[in-house]
Amino acid sequence: MEHRTLSLVMLPPLLATLAGCATAPAAPPAIAATPAAIVFGSCPQKPAWPEAAQRERRQGSVGLAFLVGPDNAVLDAKVKASSGHADLDEAARTGLAKCKFKAATQNGQPVRDWAELKYVWTL
Repeated sequence: MEHRTLSLVMLPPLLATLAGCATAPAAPPAIAATPAAIVFGSCPQKPAWPEAAQRERRQGSVGLAFLVGPDNAVLDAKVKASSGHADLDEAARTGLAKCKFKAATQNGQPVRDWAELKYVWTL
């Protein structure tokens, strides 16, 4: 019967190795961002229908964008998609800019961002 000699290499215990490693503290969970938005029901009145457009029975949809500041104030307003009638576009833009808006948030803090919406002129 042949005898074999085994050499054992001593490895440092796993716990001792891990104890020397520093682990980074867990990051707090990210707070979801929220978009800027109009506060529905906050408008003092509907946008005024231009007299000529009403007389001519013009209708259409206008896409609008409002830049809302961290203090919820409208900083800018523009037409992104025309209704095909400049007077309806402008009436919607100026009328809806008088509504209240809620600022976007990033990591729980209010930030400046654009809110987009569509206004439909129908008879």
